[in-house]
Amino acid sequence: MLTATVQEILLIFIIAFIGYVIGSIQIKGIRLGVSGIFLVGMIFGHLGVKLSDVTQTIGLILSITAMGFSAGPGFIQRLRKNGFQYVCLCLSTATTGGLLCYFLIRFTEIEAPLAVGILTGAFTTSPGFAAAKEAVSAEAAIQVASGYGLIYPIGVIIKVLSIQVIPRIFHADFDLERQLITIDDSKPSNEQSKEGVCRIDKFGFSVFSLAVVLGLILGTVTVPLPGGGEFSLGPTGGSLVMGLLFSGVGQIGFLNLKIEKEIINPMKEIGLLLFFAGAGVEGGHGVENILMTHGIVPLIYGVILVLVPLLTGVLMFRYVLKLPMLNGLGSMAASMTCTPSLAVLIQVSGTDDVTSAYATTYPIALITLVILVQVLLHVSF
Repeated sequence: MLTATVQEILLIFIIAFIGYVIGSIQIKGIRLGVSGIFLVGMIFGHLGVKLSDVTQTIGLILSITAMGFSAGPGFIQRLRKNGFQYVCLCLSTATTGGLLCYFLIRFTEIEAPLAVGILTGAFTTSPGFAAAKEAVSAEAAIQVASGYGLIYPIGVIIKVLSIQVIPRIFHADFDLERQLITIDDSKPSNEQSKEGVCRIDKFGFSVFSLAVVLGLILGTVTVPLPGGGEFSLGPTGGSLVMGLLFSGVGQIGFLNLKIEKEIINPMKEIGLLLFFAGAGVEGGHGVENILMTHGIVPLIYGVILVLVPLLTGVLMFRYVLKLPMLNGLGSMAASMTCTPSLAVLIQVSGTDDVTSAYATTYPIALITLVILVQVLLHVSF
């Protein structure tokens, strides 16, 4: 007889195996990749399977911290080079989504909490979702959760597929794009002598653990916002920032903060496996009841709230901001706070350098979306 713990572990890896098989299927060169685990998780969740919340939380922290480490010391240079464009792209995407959501609230029968929930699902923003729930009554919070749970998986799938389709539409030359996004490493090396440098363990797991600890602490720091709300980076944002800082600094005194790429990539993949399995199962719960109650109308609105800001962002970075394709797509994934899109973009582009565009934009997107949902709810009541 299997214990509950063993049963849960068994389910996680059954979902992962089937998800990888489905994700490997290509249709005209397009595939779900690791996001196939999310889709399979939804099916299992719909069938009544439950996984503990800690599964996806640990997975998310592992993957996002690893992504921070993989960004490398080029983060500061890219911030100086393209930071303004990333901010403009993020704000234009969020503004488009906010205006559409306000239109739904004012001119349709969709109530404000449900409309804002749909928006947070379309932008796959957990911090925005949490901020929206905290800003309304307990009864209205159920509507927020319904909208988020219904649209979140659709938002993930559309954005994951778009990341693969958009380069094809513009006939992107990935060899050229990788050269455009890669910072010239020919500058003189400032690495310190390894003499006297301490590496606590052979593979750098201790450094990774320290980054997670400090990231979680940073994520609990709250900043007051106008109107009585508050903002925090949360576990995801805090872990990302610490991964970036450790990777950029490289060494503090005698302590070596570097982790080999051969370690970072498996940590990232394991994290995504756990996150997609847990988030997919959670998303599959209650979707049928939501559709029976509200019909397909919120579903249609959700698709619009995913596609229109996405297309607006593509036109913005391509024709107004003149960003290279990989910079633009990395920033777009962050503007809509979609970590799965980043994972697929890394696979499609063949370089981890896209992480810096994502990491530069992501904290800006977190702040913008948290404020946006509070403003929408404030002007709608």
